[in-house]
Amino acid sequence: MPLISIITTVYDAKEYLPRAIQSVLAQTLADLELILVDDGSPNGCGAICDEWAAKDSRVRVIHQPNRGPAAASNAGLDAARGRYIGFVDSDDRIAPDMYAKLYAALTGADCAMAGCNARCINERDEPVERTVRAACPGRQDALELFRDVFQNGSMYGMLCWNKLIDARLFVGLRFDTSLLYGDDCNILHQVYDGQQIVCLPEELYFYRERAGSLTAVAFRARMLDDLIVYKRWYDYLLALPGREDLAQWALARYWQIFYQLYVQARRSGPLDPEARAAFAAHLPVLRGLQKAIRACPHIAAGEKLRAVLFCRAPESVYRAAAAWGALAQKRKGARHA
Repeated sequence: MPLISIITTVYDAKEYLPRAIQSVLAQTLADLELILVDDGSPNGCGAICDEWAAKDSRVRVIHQPNRGPAAASNAGLDAARGRYIGFVDSDDRIAPDMYAKLYAALTGADCAMAGCNARCINERDEPVERTVRAACPGRQDALELFRDVFQNGSMYGMLCWNKLIDARLFVGLRFDTSLLYGDDCNILHQVYDGQQIVCLPEELYFYRERAGSLTAVAFRARMLDDLIVYKRWYDYLLALPGREDLAQWALARYWQIFYQLYVQARRSGPLDPEARAAFAAHLPVLRGLQKAIRACPHIAAGEKLRAVLFCRAPESVYRAAAAWGALAQKRKGARHA
């Protein structure tokens, strides 16, 4: 059996897929299998997967009808035989020694997982300024990675692809296939619970930002899937002894994301029927949290008031905030004229 199973879900990444595969197979830690899950890709990706499987016995291919990224990841987990699990997106690439360093780190620190920093690259493989970095490198409580997520919007704790994780932590756990956004992070609170992680300071993963990807498009109603994920994190942490403060930070972030998504949606114009229905479906959940929001120590008094008013009349709150913002900009321009 291989030491490491690396799962790559494949959909519409024909131009970048060979580079992703090459970067995995070139790892200095060669005791691995690469599971390519062709999620009904329409542009020849399945054939590329089969070509690589014919060239390298460590490559295994699963072909399935398109069911979304979470279902594809689950298929990879079901097929994985390794002692440890890694994920590499089909349009990304990794440093040749990424998994050797992650494996050495977790075994040396006696942890169930290790993570590394990441650097964004563009469509020409050139590095850009955006990075994903651990707030505190070194060995730490894995659940505490969420603190930086909630306080500063960090992505580090929300990612699978910059980590190597003991496969036993996925026993009985699979990603929620009903979610399009948050598909790769919706079970991480359960994976992290009770575990230690060692975070390396090196940039070993290179994630690609390209036009048309899920994270690069304008507002879509499905982005509200994020609210489901944050609410789950809040509920889970609130029920854990000793995690009350972290839960309060989760609640503060939940409200912040809710309002930001509404603003993002409205800045592109009046809400279309799909967006209006999506927000209407989530508003009862926000209303049910009003008492908790008013008591939250990590939400400023002004934001608490905004949340209460928003629950009653979202559009009125948005218009008032937009008008105030326009007036402030006008005054700023007048002072500099």
